[in-house]
Amino acid sequence: MKAKASMTLAGLICLVVLASFMAAAVSAQTDLPDVGIITKLSGAATFSNKGEQKGPAKVQAFMKVRRGDRLELAPAASLTLLYFGNGRQETWKGPATLMAGDTESAAQGDRQPLPQPEVKILPVKASKRIAAVPLSPSSPGKSGAIQTMSARPVPTTTIKAPAAPLSADAQAKIKEARQVYQDLKKSASTDDITPELYFVSVLAEYKQFRDMDIVVDAMLRKRPGDHALAELKAWGRSQAVAGN
Repeated sequence: MKAKASMTLAGLICLVVLASFMAAAVSAQTDLPDVGIITKLSGAATFSNKGEQKGPAKVQAFMKVRRGDRLELAPAASLTLLYFGNGRQETWKGPATLMAGDTESAAQGDRQPLPQPEVKILPVKASKRIAAVPLSPSSPGKSGAIQTMSARPVPTTTIKAPAAPLSADAQAKIKEARQVYQDLKKSASTDDITPELYFVSVLAEYKQFRDMDIVVDAMLRKRPGDHALAELKAWGRSQAVAGN
């Protein structure tokens, strides 16, 4: 009887250990790192990840992409995906299916030849900066889908709050970032806001919200009516008014 009880106890322990292992495995699957960002989108596209149970969701501009995300582009659709780790910028045209890796995507499917992207390589210092762009400052949220701020009207008045004081080191870093920004603009297409995304992240870090407001306006001129950019503008102005 005691032997049987011991076997039952051992079995329960095994079940508990197995359940813990499975829970950890599921957690590891769903807690995947962000590897890139969609900087441009035209047409319809969906994404999914085998580590999640839910079905495909709609791709949005500025959404973060995780390793293992599967992106499907409809015919005539196109998207640009920038990888943070190595500055690889891929532009894909549909119909196409691709799987996001750590530093590049792989085309999927049976169609031959498989579609391939146009590739540009940006400075890594710029791509890593873009990873921190404050498109979703109010919530860390979950990667894989864009996290936007709560909707709010954009003030139409000029920012009057003084810029945060800067140390000599901070001034030098912003000057360097401005030069990188200008260099990125030289090779960017007219509707590419990647250079602005880079510079905005630097200005936000150093709380230079007046200058940030000007750069976001430049982004909105390229993409008028963009909801995420409008919210970014509202956030920057709210930070300036609050004196953050």
